[in-house]
Amino acid sequence: MESKSLKQACISSVPNLRLLCSSTALSGVGIYRSSKPDRLTCEDLPGFQNLGIKYIIDFRSKEEYFSSDGQKLLDKDYLLYKVTPAKKAGQTFTTERIDDCKSDHSCTRKEEVLASSDGAKAKHFLINFFTPSYILRSVSRLPCYLYCVGIFHFLCDLFIRRDTTFKRFGRFFTQNVINRVGIKGQYIDITEFCQPALCTALKLIVDLHHSSILLNCAHGKDRTGIVSALVLTCLGLPKAYIIKEYALSEEGLQPVDHLVRRDLIEKYGLKNEFVTASVDTMSVLFDHLENKYGSVENYMNAIGFSHEEQMSLRRLYSLPDPASVLSELSSTDASNIPRKEKLPFLRKRGKEITSPAISSKETEL
Repeated sequence: MESKSLKQACISSVPNLRLLCSSTALSGVGIYRSSKPDRLTCEDLPGFQNLGIKYIIDFRSKEEYFSSDGQKLLDKDYLLYKVTPAKKAGQTFTTERIDDCKSDHSCTRKEEVLASSDGAKAKHFLINFFTPSYILRSVSRLPCYLYCVGIFHFLCDLFIRRDTTFKRFGRFFTQNVINRVGIKGQYIDITEFCQPALCTALKLIVDLHHSSILLNCAHGKDRTGIVSALVLTCLGLPKAYIIKEYALSEEGLQPVDHLVRRDLIEKYGLKNEFVTASVDTMSVLFDHLENKYGSVENYMNAIGFSHEEQMSLRRLYSLPDPASVLSELSSTDASNIPRKEKLPFLRKRGKEITSPAISSKETEL
């Protein structure tokens, strides 16, 4: 029997929607993941509202969000914020409210936003993963002549075409940078070049634990897939489960496969592999993080999401039906399903601390 946490939700205009994990203390509260909810229809709106999602954490830039197609019905109910990750360790991220005229105002600290008079209202947070720093570090690996061509396209979009979406440069970037490393290489680049955004996303999830959250990007597969994998790692889930959960996106996006191919292949010229969600892709990413940092948990600590914060996330969330998860995985890869998974990176007074079982219902907040 398929576990509840691995079931796709049935809201056709929001493909790839499913429950990632549930609150350990609050009934009906959990973390969902999906593709962009921009195309949500009036017919599907009541079903979406029934999920009780109060916060949307969207891994797109403001420009990517506004250039996306769809009615964006949720803009009527959700206050839109742009999130800027902290620049230095020890600092907190900031948010900017985005009004209906698509302009920013009132930059505030995240504590002020979460405790503001608008606290009862639903909020939609935009976190840009593909910052100028990510692009520059990626382009810097190109041969000198291609690097110069890329800079030329960027300047033309900026000053001549005045295209804030940088379509010409974007196509050059995907064909000459992303296609060269492939989808597996891009996932590694995201974890190495987008660390402030990843850390901010994880911290925001902890801050907003009292209500249901939706994680999304454009298709809910790549940026959302990486963040979801990190969340499930914090919950102590075995790698076999996390990889299988990631691969569900291939099935979840099947009804809109033609739109995914339009956005990725026809528009930007990406290879066919970028429309897939293969288990090998997430396996390679896990291998990279484990080889370089010792463990995925150590990686999160290195980017600023501390071991203590990881344990907080574990206390806050669990799978809806952990017993069926263990049963489901034991028949395929029993070696990856420890009953009590050790966390060697957590030590207290020289003694190793072991994680609680996956079915733990700790409720200390």
